[in-house]
Amino acid sequence: MPSSLFERVRKVSDEVTDPRFRVLRDHHIHQATRRLMDETFATFRGADRSFIREFQTGGFSPRVLELALFAALHEQGHTLEHTGGAPDFLLGGDNPVAIEATTSNPAQGASPAADLEQLPQGKHPLIPADLDDAEAEFVLQSAKALRRKLEKRSAQGHAYWEAPHVQSRPFVIALESFHHLSALFHTVGPLSNYLYGRRDVAARDDQGALILTSEKITEHRRGDTSIPSGLFAQPEAAHLSAVIFSNSATVAKFHRIGTELGYGPEDVAMLRCGGLPDPDPDAGRPIEHAYVVGDYGPEERETFSEGFHILHNPRASIPIADGTFPGFTEHRLRDDGLVLTTSAQPDYFTSHTLVLQGPDARARARGYVERYRADAASSSG
Repeated sequence: MPSSLFERVRKVSDEVTDPRFRVLRDHHIHQATRRLMDETFATFRGADRSFIREFQTGGFSPRVLELALFAALHEQGHTLEHTGGAPDFLLGGDNPVAIEATTSNPAQGASPAADLEQLPQGKHPLIPADLDDAEAEFVLQSAKALRRKLEKRSAQGHAYWEAPHVQSRPFVIALESFHHLSALFHTVGPLSNYLYGRRDVAARDDQGALILTSEKITEHRRGDTSIPSGLFAQPEAAHLSAVIFSNSATVAKFHRIGTELGYGPEDVAMLRCGGLPDPDPDAGRPIEHAYVVGDYGPEERETFSEGFHILHNPRASIPIADGTFPGFTEHRLRDDGLVLTTSAQPDYFTSHTLVLQGPDARARARGYVERYRADAASSSG
């Protein structure tokens, strides 16, 4: 197997490589990304021999998810007992866990990656044109991806949790959405609604304080298609201990962390902007925040664990022990139907990373951040 993710694989021509891979491989701005990805892959012992080929061709986004998830597990101190097969990760130690990674994908024959090449520069559809329809599609596509893994059987007729090396371990599915160019816009909220079959209802009391209650959801519908809600309550999900979700296990995460480590060229700067949870219990909107990547000390650097959410199944036959995944944002269903969310640090609902190039790139990035913060303060006031 090649030593680098970016080394040409035999019989793989540029005609069949993913356009996102070609940009990553060839562009000057991705120097930090390439170095960090290769450093991470070098420690990913036992990765499937097809990993690099798929990373360069039709499996680009799923392989980036696996690489980012591995990096997060590694920084948490987990040891991998088994890789290169099914499931993707078998964690050892005091709290062993089996994890299978999956993605929601475009319809057969569709190719968002190819569509991306046809868009005018700067016209990437970060926000869906129809938010309600896009959210409905996100839920249905996520459900499809999860059920595909729950229903899969090996040549021996085993489900993932029935394999000899997985039995007695919690089984987890890790999910990220790539079925549409704007799929990463969606947060963990709609997925939580589907898994728990509950949604939060917000209201204000006479003093203006925010009051949250919960209501049951019976189905999720898009057009003529509907699916039952509450996957965790369904018998076939009893062996699913949790779902790990991220909308930020992407090339941009490797680019930001690589830049923080000083791997990038001097003429490239990055800024990140997005919405953070507001600690005010009466807040009804996220905090708009922006920063220049690297304009802070090592103690404030981004981690790979940030942006990963783990939603625990309250009915799991084998629950996950507390503290197994330090650094992940955790979600647990309470007796009153509300979902308790705990996190070690503020976690963006969704964010966008902008890359600038040129001798004045960092100064321009700082200027953008100042304007962004001023606009956010003006709109909130």
